[in-house]
Amino acid sequence: MEKKGPSRTAIRRAMRRAAHHLLDTEPKLLADPFARAFAGFSSDEEFLTAFKDIPGANVSWLRFSFALRNRLAEDELADAVRHGVTQYVILGAGLDSFAYRRSELMRSLNVYEVDHPASQAWKRDRVAALGIEVPSNLRYAPIDFEHTTLTEGLAAAGLDRNEPVFFAWLGVTQYLTREAGLRTLKETATVSAAHSALVVEFIAPPETLSDNEAALFKALADASAKVDEPWLSFYTSETMKENLAAVGFDEVALFGPQEAFNRYLVGRTDGARLPGYFRMAKAAKGTLSCPSALPGLDRSGSGQRRPASTGHPQ
Repeated sequence: MEKKGPSRTAIRRAMRRAAHHLLDTEPKLLADPFARAFAGFSSDEEFLTAFKDIPGANVSWLRFSFALRNRLAEDELADAVRHGVTQYVILGAGLDSFAYRRSELMRSLNVYEVDHPASQAWKRDRVAALGIEVPSNLRYAPIDFEHTTLTEGLAAAGLDRNEPVFFAWLGVTQYLTREAGLRTLKETATVSAAHSALVVEFIAPPETLSDNEAALFKALADASAKVDEPWLSFYTSETMKENLAAVGFDEVALFGPQEAFNRYLVGRTDGARLPGYFRMAKAAKGTLSCPSALPGLDRSGSGQRRPASTGHPQ
């Protein structure tokens, strides 16, 4: 990643969320009115002109995955808050806007944004330039995952290791070496002496995909490599499940394209779907007073669906 500026992929992720907010039909998976401004654009017209040039801009359903992963993580967080979680850590936060648009959850949380120091400094400057007030319960933890431990960074930011913690790790694992990824997974399981939960997104290996999906994978990976942010690591669902169990999580639920469609996209008429490489998982260690699992999924991680609501738009 560039050392003297924001992550280019973080900007593109925010642009895809902004495009979902501006272009896609109702119901929105995620209402993110901050994404366009956080990405550096002063008007919708300026944004839409620039958006046409990013890879896959004309693939309307592709941006659904960028909105859906945040929606899923925040739905699970909301459930955890109802059961007593008061600390939320966003790993690789990029231009995430949770702290500014989810005031009903912010009232119950201390939020910690973890990211590379260069990206974090750029975002903070951007928020200041926009004149947006930073919530007093939002903390920053500047960390380079390849060189600094998560535990050290969160301790410096004030995380209480004796209280439950909920982690979201979205759109990051493919940019890390497997060694750095596994080390971070282990720290999410051990950073708190109380209950820990993690929602993580990861990318399936190209050899497990159909030809069309593998071609999309290659196009996106090539585009990322061109801005010096190459994709390095991919995981099958079973491999990620094994990794999560190995670092200490005792409950794992898997969430792939079909589960995503069943939970959030059933009944839409705009062709929304998820790319074949899309994978997420929820893992938990310890218990709360009433622990939860991904609605509609078997807690064993088999991916078998139970009857569940498709959710409500935010």
